[in-house]
Amino acid sequence: MDTDWQTKIFILGLLFVLSAFFSGSEVALFSLNRNKIKNDIASHPFTGDYVLRLIQFPRRLLVTILIGNTLVNVAASIIAVSLALQYAVKFQVSEDTALTIQIVALTILIIIIGELTPKIWALKNPISFSRIVAFPLYYISVVLYPIAETLTELIILSSSKMKFDRLKNAISSEDINELAELSHEKGTIVEEEHGLIKSIVEFQTVSVREVMTPRVDIIAISIDTDFDQVLRTITSSGHSRIPLYKDNLDDIVGILYAKDLLPYLKDQEKRKSLSFSKIARKAMFIPESKMISDLMLEFQEKKMHIAIVVDEYGGTSGLIALEDIIEEIIGEIRDEYDQEENSFVKLTDNSFMALGKISMDELNEHLQTNIETGNNDFDTLGGLILNYAGNIPKEGYTLDIENHRFVLKEIVNKRINKVLIEKLSEQELSK
Repeated sequence: MDTDWQTKIFILGLLFVLSAFFSGSEVALFSLNRNKIKNDIASHPFTGDYVLRLIQFPRRLLVTILIGNTLVNVAASIIAVSLALQYAVKFQVSEDTALTIQIVALTILIIIIGELTPKIWALKNPISFSRIVAFPLYYISVVLYPIAETLTELIILSSSKMKFDRLKNAISSEDINELAELSHEKGTIVEEEHGLIKSIVEFQTVSVREVMTPRVDIIAISIDTDFDQVLRTITSSGHSRIPLYKDNLDDIVGILYAKDLLPYLKDQEKRKSLSFSKIARKAMFIPESKMISDLMLEFQEKKMHIAIVVDEYGGTSGLIALEDIIEEIIGEIRDEYDQEENSFVKLTDNSFMALGKISMDELNEHLQTNIETGNNDFDTLGGLILNYAGNIPKEGYTLDIENHRFVLKEIVNKRINKVLIEKLSEQELSK
């Protein structure tokens, strides 16, 4: 009886070691970097070669480890039950009590010895652990090959017949935004990374109309403009590509590239016969509703950097460049020609100055508000104020929305240019 007891305890201990062996192998081998393994082969060619053989067929390796671990744990359970029943007879304890103690004890031992300890060690030292287990595990996989291969093929066959709803299983943009927000709050990612993730996620939902340069801000050249004036316009604007129109902005005939004018700079004779419409490149026309993600692909395909945006009636409503699309992801790009004011400036803790052309999305982000445009035909702060005013308001016009007061400070050519924004105190809100 004592010898049988000791033998079973010894076998049970051996099974715990094998359980740890398989559990640790799974973590170690599947967390390996192939490049590191190739470097390791030079110093440990024998074990390194076996490691490479194992990870060459990951699905088969996983099935082998799972079969081995399952067999070991089942065997451990059988031995433990046998020991529990012997314990019940020897110490005159009820079988139910003995089996309950056995289940609790075995579960704790398997979790600690067979799972947690080896996996933590393997995770910290994947290469050294892999070298230890590679040789025996390889030959175990050879022995279990028929079973492992059969199960692998069955898994492949069954999974290929399953129809997954990709829309249901895919991670939504809301999920990614929430994860980014949580990571930012915990300090895992910095503000810039958080903003970049948010911009990339929202990139697919942004239309051309939201980021284009509006018609009133387009710098364009008439085909009748003289050469010197064209040069002055290019120099003052800093743009290397400028729309060329015939009668007005609704009649754009092409895009004039600054580099195409270089051959005419010193040759006065060539200038006399120069026709801007002949050297202008073909203009690309797109609707306001086009998504910037689609436009970016079209820019790449056609090798273009600029497009004219047209409204539903065919009139020119704006212009969009590749730079505008890139800025939507990484933020404002300023070069030596950019002299524009910041669209949003913090004056004090509770007051800000914003340009009328700032987008509502950007404004909401700065103010931490959720001012909605609804179905209204505007995307900017200026559009918001015009929508509420119902006409062209005068300087000093005041509007209170979502705990903020918007005061119109500057109008240029009937266009809202600057708006002072003040955060209202609780006392002001209660009035």
